[in-house]
Amino acid sequence: MTDFRTTVETEASSFDLTYKKKTMLVGSCFTDNIGNMLQYYKFPVKINPFGVMYNPLSVARVLDILMNRSLFTEEDLHQHNHTWLSFYHDTSFSGEEKAQVLKTINKQINEGFEWLLSTNMLILTFGTARVYQHRETENIVSNCHKIPAGEFKRYLLEVDAIVEEYRSLLENLKQFNPGLHIVLTISPVRHWKDGAVKNQQSKAALILAVQKLREQFPEIEYFPSYEIMMDELRDYRFYAEDMIHPGKTGIRYLWERFADTYIKKSTFKIMSRVEEIVKASRHRPFKPRSLEYQNFLKKQIEKTEQFMYKHPHINLQDELNQFISRLEGSE
Repeated sequence: MTDFRTTVETEASSFDLTYKKKTMLVGSCFTDNIGNMLQYYKFPVKINPFGVMYNPLSVARVLDILMNRSLFTEEDLHQHNHTWLSFYHDTSFSGEEKAQVLKTINKQINEGFEWLLSTNMLILTFGTARVYQHRETENIVSNCHKIPAGEFKRYLLEVDAIVEEYRSLLENLKQFNPGLHIVLTISPVRHWKDGAVKNQQSKAALILAVQKLREQFPEIEYFPSYEIMMDELRDYRFYAEDMIHPGKTGIRYLWERFADTYIKKSTFKIMSRVEEIVKASRHRPFKPRSLEYQNFLKKQIEKTEQFMYKHPHINLQDELNQFISRLEGSE
């Protein structure tokens, strides 16, 4: 039968991800998509310790700060409209209390340092090669925080500038965590506010930069999320309502391609068991006080406890607590 689509092949990986290996993800929206799926299946994972990052220089800055455990001080924060913020973090870190903002940021730096030091897999996702440079500080920011555009200079990064930044960063990462396996990918989300032509220019710069880096660091792998979305999932049924971001079906397909590439085959059976328990914990009964539901909860508690005893490195404590709490509330 004719296959009515073009298939993007992924390179075979030398890395096998299992439940005993840790993953860290930094970068654009695709990072959250894949990271959330890893979390769903209870893999040990750390996602965007500074929030979503769109350009490669901001991603590099996050990693540099984490490797050096460079804690922030009050001088690193800025105030706008009665809100304290960091130009190196997304808006989820902002707040009216300076001390609390600083505490949250430094907590993530400390946790991120430990995670990066011990993680087995690092996935970096680049979204755009266009950056905003704060005119006053001359620093490239990760987020403009709705500050007037006139306070920033916007431009397209040169390919060589990206490569130069990452050449030294990747060398430092190899020394910091010698066993680290690095995967680069380009976000399938188009930056449509730039227009179709400028979006393609930006993605092209990222693609060329990644290729140059891989020539210099052959051990680095590339996962073609952008290419899969553009060539395999060209139908708009794979997109969200904004016709820009991948929809649920598109995200699921990208996840399956990612899992087939990096997750050890024997791990899929365990993932299936984990999903059964997670789905059961999210089940909402029509009659929560019925004897039938109580028996269901008892069965799930026993099943979860047995699974955790057999796989103590997989954390299903939240799901177990939910089953126990609902059983006590239904009796």
